[in-house]
Amino acid sequence: MKNFLVFIAILASNSFFACGFYPFGEEIRYSFLNPLNFNYYSYSEFNYSYNSFYPNGKGVYPQGTIDENESLWVKYCHNKVPVEAIRNVLYDFKEEDINEKSSNEMLLYFYKTKNTDAINYLKFAKICEFFNGIYDDPWERNQSATMPKRRNLIDKAIAISNKTKDKEIQLRYTFLAIRLAYYNSDFEEIKSLYDTVFKIQNKKNILNYWSLYFRTLAETDKALANFYAAQVFVNAPDKRFMISQRFDSTISLDAVLKYAKSNEERANVYFLAGIKKSDQALFYLEKVYQYNPQFEGLSFLLLREINKIEDWVFTPYYSLFNPAVSKYDYWSDEKNSIKDILNRVENDRVYAGKVLQFVNNVKLKKTNDPLLWKIGKFYLSFITKDNQSCLNEIALLEREIPKKDSLYNQIEIIKALALTANQEKGKAVILEKVKPILLQNQKNRKFIFAIGRELEYKENRTEAAFLYSKLNSVETTYSSVNDYEYNYVTWKSLKNKSNSYRDYFSDYFDYIDVSYSPEQVQKIVEEVENVKSNLDSFSKWKQSYIKSQIPRLYDLIGTKYIRQNKLKMAAEYFKKLDVDEFANYTDCLWEKPNCEGKDKYNSNPFFVLKYTPEFIKQEKLFKLNKRSITEHLILYLKKASNPKEQNKDYYYFLVANAYYNMTQNGNSWMMRRYDWHSYASDAPFEDEKEYYESNLAQKYYLLSLKNAKTDQFKALCLRMIGRCEKNKLEYQHPNDYNNRIENYDAFLWSKNKYYQDLKSKYSDDYENLMSDCSSFEEYFKARR
Repeated sequence: MKNFLVFIAILASNSFFACGFYPFGEEIRYSFLNPLNFNYYSYSEFNYSYNSFYPNGKGVYPQGTIDENESLWVKYCHNKVPVEAIRNVLYDFKEEDINEKSSNEMLLYFYKTKNTDAINYLKFAKICEFFNGIYDDPWERNQSATMPKRRNLIDKAIAISNKTKDKEIQLRYTFLAIRLAYYNSDFEEIKSLYDTVFKIQNKKNILNYWSLYFRTLAETDKALANFYAAQVFVNAPDKRFMISQRFDSTISLDAVLKYAKSNEERANVYFLAGIKKSDQALFYLEKVYQYNPQFEGLSFLLLREINKIEDWVFTPYYSLFNPAVSKYDYWSDEKNSIKDILNRVENDRVYAGKVLQFVNNVKLKKTNDPLLWKIGKFYLSFITKDNQSCLNEIALLEREIPKKDSLYNQIEIIKALALTANQEKGKAVILEKVKPILLQNQKNRKFIFAIGRELEYKENRTEAAFLYSKLNSVETTYSSVNDYEYNYVTWKSLKNKSNSYRDYFSDYFDYIDVSYSPEQVQKIVEEVENVKSNLDSFSKWKQSYIKSQIPRLYDLIGTKYIRQNKLKMAAEYFKKLDVDEFANYTDCLWEKPNCEGKDKYNSNPFFVLKYTPEFIKQEKLFKLNKRSITEHLILYLKKASNPKEQNKDYYYFLVANAYYNMTQNGNSWMMRRYDWHSYASDAPFEDEKEYYESNLAQKYYLLSLKNAKTDQFKALCLRMIGRCEKNKLEYQHPNDYNNRIENYDAFLWSKNKYYQDLKSKYSDDYENLMSDCSSFEEYFKARR
């Protein structure tokens, strides 16, 4: 069993990680109505989840609960034997342990009362264990061949059952015979034994439903098998997971229902059919309510339906991923644009409204769990964007639940979301009523992010960023497949253009790097810097992470201005960087000797080209960092644009080199990005084309060409202009899996007019410049 589950886990993992990690399943699912806060533990294997195909390794009974079989034994012993003693015999004893010398209270009771029927049954059951694998095979798989020994035990069990006068012991022997018959592949024996013994019972207990489980497996009529499966599912909690696999949803319910003799049995059929539905199941809710409104399964089915709707609505609404349990193709751009995903959200909100209408029409006193239905009512109101109705209902319900109850906090989370969403666009803030709820749940990443997302959608991107930053200070926890909450947050941007393995965020800085303007980042910094008095506890919590990030945000603002080519604004923010965190800008800023670059800035972008031997002599060294590079770029542009400057071609060439080096193909890409990839990134940066196409570099190489005095230097300029054009063409025509281009190099050359100009105008220099970049030095020196 354990090996089988490991195999499933590995198989599931490989399907998502074979080509690289991508968030999926419970990691992306949003749920604010935790089923563990309700009393439906025995149905926990069917809580709505991406991991719904896993059996519950923890069992279907809460710790300390007496199950149906144990309860039968307690009653059989006239309540004079503690359940612990019964469990000890049932689960721990071997046949030889059952004797008069035992100190076990159950055995002492039987020997004292001279109940030899019970003693002999327990011994016989222990002998059968080896042949039916009752504790080793909870999946009830038929893997054993027929065995003469098993046949002998079946016959003996039937014979003893027929002789004994003890009705309950008689039934237990019959059940053992049925079970042994299943493992002996004798399905006709199962049918005969069940139909002649258990089927005629008026009052059914767990032995009957255990036996019906095997009777279901033996049934060839699929409609009848479905009917039996539904009755077992409702009445035998420990068989629910296995029997649910036998329910064939393709069989007409009308064919199944013809076997039902009571409303309760009809409700059971609709209930299991609803459990098997991974999509909308309102019809089944209505039918179960019609036939058995007090059935606990009805309330569980409602809870499960709400958890479905949460996933369909909130997972895409907050994260922009498809639902965790999705019928959609993750990699189809045609069906999974952000617009398509959000359109489906609105359709699912409409369905939530239909479920809400059903809940509103239900008579709560008829249900077994009115509190759940009340919670469902206000939560569905929130899902349908009727925030005020949600808040009105919560105000009434808060008085009924103790504040220490985990369910109270669950309600407060929904209240905080509704309060935030209920604000006017452009005027939303973190409300005073929401602040203590955030502090109370500061380790709940998905809740924090959801509040932030609501604020972002309401155009308060500053407060949203503060909340997103708090995700970085919460410890990530990975849960087992049976745990409810995966405390992990990934999300996409509304600017996303396509689906790929790299189209999501998990860090606030990466997100604002792509999605925020420099002015929006400035507002974040200003809120921290403009504090004039002591902060309250919430504000301290909210700002604590970003407060330590201010130098990094200065750097980000400057970098964003570089992307916009606003060099003076960029330089102003690079000046603000903390001298302890970054390079000391006061030394060696301008052309002073003996200054070397630090950290990533180890190649001068004005004088050195990546993959090209040094060919421009640098007379004086200067410190390399974002500020110095930006200010030198401003200086060289100023010199180049001066009408009196005699070396305009020289300075335009240096400027072009710097802009080229700021692209993906350069040595100073970190002027525009915080990470480098060999492939074109899918992140929607505003300077995406510039970063890959080298357009600014091409512009200034062209100006250098325009001001060039010699043919050799003109040829070198054309060579560099052509290199920029090649980068542009590679970006516009990727030779990837979807766009395989034969003779790719020839294709690029045919499109590159600058390389063609170089060959036609400077044919004697073409081979030197194209085949050997070491010749660049010679051509640059020939500038004058």
